[in-house]
Amino acid sequence: MAMLSSLSTLLPLLLFYALAVAPGLRLQQDLEKDLAHLTGDSRYFISDNSTQTPSVQTVANDLQLFRLAADLDLSNAAHSSQSRGEHRVDIWRFEEGEIKSIYQIESNILLDTVITQRYLDNRTPTQQHITNNFTFRSYAVSTADAPLKLYYLTEAEQGLLAYRLGEKQVEINYAAKKEGLTDVIEGYKKEVAQLLREAETKL
Repeated sequence: MAMLSSLSTLLPLLLFYALAVAPGLRLQQDLEKDLAHLTGDSRYFISDNSTQTPSVQTVANDLQLFRLAADLDLSNAAHSSQSRGEHRVDIWRFEEGEIKSIYQIESNILLDTVITQRYLDNRTPTQQHITNNFTFRSYAVSTADAPLKLYYLTEAEQGLLAYRLGEKQVEINYAAKKEGLTDVIEGYKKEVAQLLREAETKL
């Protein structure tokens, strides 16, 4: 009887834990966090290939398209997930509607490297040991008329780094850049692009 009582006490806790760790789309939370970060900090440069006068407002307007994906009812989607090295890939596929698939790639990357700083005035080069942790999340949305039409990249501490809407590409460069970000970001983008291409070909 005591064991049954203990189990009846544990089951609600186990159910709560299972729901808490169940995979979910985190795009809405990242959109809100990143936009709040941009609104509260003016120390960054926005690069936008569609306009010479980008601003927080143009970014906010663009992010409305991502909100459409973030607000979708995922109960109508077929969900799958897998781990690939440092990356966890979650995919939601839809049978009906304009949006056909949503991809979420969360990556935990540890940087531990030594860089050599060289100087223009012929001073002796110096070396710097850099260690840091990065939590990246990349999102991509495929529509009925275009694969991987939308793309969004954020880092947990740094914030929004880049997004793409069709041919429109936007990048955010921060004055207070997280140490080591420059050393990992290009390699990370290439890995994610490969993961997305592989996932899209399995449709």
